[in-house]
Amino acid sequence: MPRIFNGTYQYYAKYRPGIPEKVINLIVKYFDLKLGDRVLDIGCGTGQIAIAMDGRCKEMVCLDSDPKMIEQGKKRMKGSKTKLVWINKGSQDLGKIRKELGIFKLAIISRAFHWMDQKQVLKDLEEIISEDGGIAILGDKSIWTGREKWQKAVKRIVQKYLGKERRAGEGVFKQSDESWEDLIAKSAFRFVKTNNIPVVREWGVESVIGWLFSSSFASPDYFGNRLNAFKEDIKKNLLAINPKGVFRETAIWTIILASKKTPK
Repeated sequence: MPRIFNGTYQYYAKYRPGIPEKVINLIVKYFDLKLGDRVLDIGCGTGQIAIAMDGRCKEMVCLDSDPKMIEQGKKRMKGSKTKLVWINKGSQDLGKIRKELGIFKLAIISRAFHWMDQKQVLKDLEEIISEDGGIAILGDKSIWTGREKWQKAVKRIVQKYLGKERRAGEGVFKQSDESWEDLIAKSAFRFVKTNNIPVVREWGVESVIGWLFSSSFASPDYFGNRLNAFKEDIKKNLLAINPKGVFRETAIWTIILASKKTPK
């Protein structure tokens, strides 16, 4: 994980879209989250969930294997209403540190489950999630999988510089063969419900490039001395599509909610 997102943390903090309030409200209501509850954020990045959940629980423990991401998260969350504990550990460490972590009402994994040993994470979470609690796994896809004309153009340019396959650090991204819902239903969190929330977003040339540089498939480190050429290529092609430099998309947030017991 640190290698996959090496060099992206500043872009991640600035250009990754925040978590919509509708998404957070859905999660809080579904699990009947109270101000006295504890929440675990696995793969917290630069604190997007912490920002969105601020004031919605008593304590949030934020885990990430990249110390630079943790550093950015701490800076962004100064003065938080919620007690925040930042731990520089990854999902692979859950089994080792579960005793010091304690028990949580809810674990949230945002834009990160695809990087994890999913079966092991679900097994480890069984021991640290209360019997009346559960997990929320959420994400909003990426420009790579986008269907808008401008997104397809951006993907072609990335492939021109970095190759056809979607990169992930030193390797390539591999999609899971089994649906997450089926995988989760085989775990202790067998009561599974999926929700989709559409969100209309607008982008500019700078924010598109910034988002790309926050990603695992277009980190600035991948381009070497061709970085400026890549940026100019993106800019030229985007402005050819819309000279005003405004680009819209309807992003779909997918939220998988899973609990140990039948929800009320």
